[in-house]
Amino acid sequence: MGEPGSLADVERMASKKMRADRKLSEILTYINIASGDGQTYRDSKAAFKRWRFQPRILTARPQQSLCTTVLGQPITIPVGISPVVDYNFLHPDGAAVAGRAAARSGAVMILSSVANISLEDFAAKVPRGGCYWAHTYLFRDQRNTLNVVRQAEKHGFKALVVTVDSPVDERVGQLDNNDYVSEVLEEQVWSPNIRFLDGEPRDMTKKMDETEFWAGAAKWEASSCYPNWEDLAWLRSQTKLPIVLKGVLSGESARHAAEFGVAGIMVSAHGGRQLDGSPAPLDALPDVVDAVRGTSVEVYMDGGVRTGNDVVKALALGARAVFIGRPALYGTALGGEEGVYKVLQILKRETEICMALNGCSTLQEITRSIVKHETEFHSKL
Repeated sequence: MGEPGSLADVERMASKKMRADRKLSEILTYINIASGDGQTYRDSKAAFKRWRFQPRILTARPQQSLCTTVLGQPITIPVGISPVVDYNFLHPDGAAVAGRAAARSGAVMILSSVANISLEDFAAKVPRGGCYWAHTYLFRDQRNTLNVVRQAEKHGFKALVVTVDSPVDERVGQLDNNDYVSEVLEEQVWSPNIRFLDGEPRDMTKKMDETEFWAGAAKWEASSCYPNWEDLAWLRSQTKLPIVLKGVLSGESARHAAEFGVAGIMVSAHGGRQLDGSPAPLDALPDVVDAVRGTSVEVYMDGGVRTGNDVVKALALGARAVFIGRPALYGTALGGEEGVYKVLQILKRETEICMALNGCSTLQEITRSIVKHETEFHSKL
């Protein structure tokens, strides 16, 4: 099969492997699903092609440093792993494989609160000293949110990442209309981090048949999110962990978040799986960065990153770090921990090369001056 040389190779090789197995083929379909007609999903990747480099000359040096910090925590690569929930279908250790690969690479790993592994079990399966953040929603039943917070504090997670773009799931109709859904998901156990469903304590070990699953899904939908700013204020009152809001796509929302005291903002369109027609995260990034300029709020970006050139473009537009979702899943499918590690190492090497070609030896030297939107070239023609 050979070694993958790019994330496109990883996706192609993982997809070929998964399509050879009926169940994994269904999982691949689920991983790649997008909301609506996929406009935001496609545009999240295409947006990077609309920005062109303006490289500095005679400034390149032999070595490039990718070291930086996020919320004061040192990392050696400005790439992290976003919260996704599908690892358990691909590997017995679930999200822990990505956590171990992230720790080896000096990257951040965000564990989803609705993943099929508890924060406690994840912490027991990854190296101590890694940079791990815990993800949560602002659940309507605040006991679920509070459970994630307390477990995160107890087991050494360094921050809370709160998804704020998903009051409803726009994919519901697509999932209902696909035959693979019931076969795949009926084997699923609701995340062990979610302790209450429809106001009642859950049976934490019970597997559900199709009817029970969709009945549970209805209860989940009725009790999950619809958060507001007061919920965010409540969360801040419950913990000293820094809070990152994930799913911000406008300067107005970013300014409001800064006023509420968040430590970070992740510009994200949920992998193109929520509001179709929303802007590509890269397109929204400059507006968000400008909105919080002069504050202590850090800005990250998630969505469409597939190359080291993409990483550098996002950093040039003001992101402190970028995050990836689907590529980590493709890496897991291809080779478990080693597959995810390979994904991160490919991005690291490509980023180093792109930095050298742009005359940058440190991340601090990557500035807006090295990129220009294609329309700026066209307007001069």
